[in-house]
Amino acid sequence: MQNNNNINLLGFKDVVFDSFDEDNDFVYVHASVKKMNACPHCGSKKIWVHDHRIQKIKDTHIRGKKCLIHLKKTRYDCKSCGCRFERELNFIAKGHTMTNRLVFAIVAEFDELYSISSIAKRYNVSTNTVFRILNCLSVSRDKLSEVLCIDEFKGDSGNIKYQTSLLNGAKHSIINILPTRDMNFLFSYFKKVPNKERQAVKFFVSDMSNTFKSVKNRFFKNSIHIVDRYHFIRQVSWALENVRKRIQKDISSKLRKYFKRSRSLLTKPASKLTTDQAEDVSLMLNISEDLKLAYRLKELFYQYVLTQPNRVRAAKSLREWIKRAEESNLKEFKACITAFNNWFDEICNSFDYPWSNGPLEGTHTKIKTLKRNCFGMKNFNLFRKRIMFACK
Repeated sequence: MQNNNNINLLGFKDVVFDSFDEDNDFVYVHASVKKMNACPHCGSKKIWVHDHRIQKIKDTHIRGKKCLIHLKKTRYDCKSCGCRFERELNFIAKGHTMTNRLVFAIVAEFDELYSISSIAKRYNVSTNTVFRILNCLSVSRDKLSEVLCIDEFKGDSGNIKYQTSLLNGAKHSIINILPTRDMNFLFSYFKKVPNKERQAVKFFVSDMSNTFKSVKNRFFKNSIHIVDRYHFIRQVSWALENVRKRIQKDISSKLRKYFKRSRSLLTKPASKLTTDQAEDVSLMLNISEDLKLAYRLKELFYQYVLTQPNRVRAAKSLREWIKRAEESNLKEFKACITAFNNWFDEICNSFDYPWSNGPLEGTHTKIKTLKRNCFGMKNFNLFRKRIMFACK
């Protein structure tokens, strides 16, 4: 009865349980394969034992400890057909000295942000074994969604610094990871996507990248292009920061250090400042008229442009803000003005629709964590699989 219970617990067929013992780290299971009575090739019962051997098979944890099975296997010779054979066992992974359920447990670990070496150590296998399992898996891309978010991230994989990610903006699920942000590659990739699938994309969300704009104009002509809010808001913050850097060069060392340490107060909306923080900002603004003017432009953008409820009113307020920025004659705002003029329609579209690249930026945070835990992954195909599993 005890043997049968242990066999049922392990879930092995055609195996006879003998005994088990354990130490601080391992549980050792001793078992043997059931005897065979006939040749599986010709059905003859004229068979005899050729030899015995003990195979060590790794299994999933038992009682929180690593499990190692010492399995006694027997090979037979058939007198009738001359074949040499042994009993086939369906619980051992083909080509591995481990159980199928251990393989499935390792595959499940790919959904987390663990490194290959930590997975190997946890399951008492080599890193090469984990890599072989990962190589056997295939991950296909999902179909393009109604809301397509596209952005780049610094992956440093496949000898290329930046990779491109595609996300379903409605479901926040990863569609695919591309090896580069190169325009020619992106054109080649989207050219292979069925036209019916591309036509289904209604919203194309990106940052202010001319490469992504070219992709949109070439393959998603009927979709609405939306620029992520963060990427056009930071144009104003950058302009203000550049004014601050210019001003602080001409002030005393003590004030320069104060300006640098308190720079976040200038970019923070005035409505969110505490009383003490507002006083500190006021003191900084009194040092320079240019800084005061840049700060007013930033506040005007936050309070007058970003609060608009729709595209029409946003377009009107943005035009007025651009005019004010031009009249300020601050050289630091020229790049911001140029960007807003070049991306005027795409920026205004963001006021009519709720879509943004926020979910994709969250995915990039997970990718960076995975990359850091793995100390980078030079093989892009393996890196892509890990991302697709962890961010699905």
